[in-house]
Amino acid sequence: MVFADSSGFIAAFDARDTGHNAAAKAFRHLAKAGQAVLTTDLVVSETLTHLRRRGGWEASKRGGDAILRSRGVQIVCADRESLEAAYREFVRNGDPKLSLCDAFSFIAMRERGIARAITFDRHFVDAGFEILD
Repeated sequence: MVFADSSGFIAAFDARDTGHNAAAKAFRHLAKAGQAVLTTDLVVSETLTHLRRRGGWEASKRGGDAILRSRGVQIVCADRESLEAAYREFVRNGDPKLSLCDAFSFIAMRERGIARAITFDRHFVDAGFEILD
């Protein structure tokens, strides 16, 4: 299983994104191999909001339909306990650009033993994860 971050999803859905080809290739490879993708509700929210702001309603709808209707994408939803764990990670890390969404992603990945992510966010490398390219 591989984790998908918002930067990976955004790049895959937005052909203007500099990472589009790499992200689209990574997702196609995973689908062909029948490998599941894990993400979080916070990542989905961040992705669809970004797509809507950058590309409009249709872009966000295409992205939302693709993520939410895919049988290959599993979504972890934040509960109070996991959000508090993510918050502890968030405040422990001094990087002013780290998001709570990323901190929650790290928690979800660690809890499930996932080491790899489709992302262009260097925070994942800093947290000890491998980035697929």
